[in-house]
Amino acid sequence: MELSFENHHVVGVVVFMVALLFCKQVLECLQHCVQLWQHCASSACCFHYAQEELLRGGLLAALLTFSVCQPVIFVMVSALANTLRGRPGFWTVNFVHVAFNTSAFPHRHSHAEALRRPLAQDVEVTATQVDGLLLIMPFALCAFCTTYTWFSMKAGGDFSSDPMWDAELFSSRRMQLYEALYALETTVLLFALLAITADPAQLEYTLVCAVLAVFIVMYFSAQSRCKSASDKTSEGVISIGLFAVLNMLLSAFVAQHWSVNQGAKVLASMLLAFTTLVLAGLHMSVNEDTRAGSVILGRTLLSCSCSLFFAAMLACDANNL
Repeated sequence: MELSFENHHVVGVVVFMVALLFCKQVLECLQHCVQLWQHCASSACCFHYAQEELLRGGLLAALLTFSVCQPVIFVMVSALANTLRGRPGFWTVNFVHVAFNTSAFPHRHSHAEALRRPLAQDVEVTATQVDGLLLIMPFALCAFCTTYTWFSMKAGGDFSSDPMWDAELFSSRRMQLYEALYALETTVLLFALLAITADPAQLEYTLVCAVLAVFIVMYFSAQSRCKSASDKTSEGVISIGLFAVLNMLLSAFVAQHWSVNQGAKVLASMLLAFTTLVLAGLHMSVNEDTRAGSVILGRTLLSCSCSLFFAAMLACDANNL
């Protein structure tokens, strides 16, 4: 069976994005981005101290524009690459499901009984080939929703003073929604990276591994905003233990599916290790003086880095790497 990204999927993505972009808060944020771009264009040759803030704002606007437009960018990169090649590109990921005939694995009841070895027909393997664009589109849509959420909070003045990254910040319902959306974004991101690393991947195993890794990362996130002055020793021991579990989980997964002859798998495994370890380290390094803007910026930069990798895979005909 083959699942590919069809035209009706493009329509669905566009309708979804347009529906959210009609929200007043996002329109205001996009207007601010346009104004920043205009100021940057008019002051492109000015690099003295007075323009540093303007340059910083322009770079931030570029980052956020890229983050918001990820679904459209993926579709455009795929279409442009196909046009330049003169043929459709091929980037697919295989998902396999292995089913055993349980009656083919009997238990011995006596010493004299011969042990029957299962035959090939006792194992059923079904494969589904998924288009790479279809695999990464949930991540792009979740990244769009996450950026939209904190964009709307910034437009509403919640981040005007760049509050501290602490438990008080998360008393807001919208901040709780942002964190839930970010957890979902991280889940689909790690699932995509794990699937590319494993290819052919067992769907259930890959999904469970992604969910476990996200639970550990989100524990670090919860701990980072709930720093307590007491009992820091036990918290440190738990953090070190979970960090070791995260490393073992990903190392075992990568080692099981390592294939040096397949460039896409090697690159995906390296990005997988980098992403999870940086996410864990980012939240473990948070202290009482860390601002929310710094944490969110770090998350967005990491998400956009993974998006650039996915865009490169779409552009370079990844099945031939």
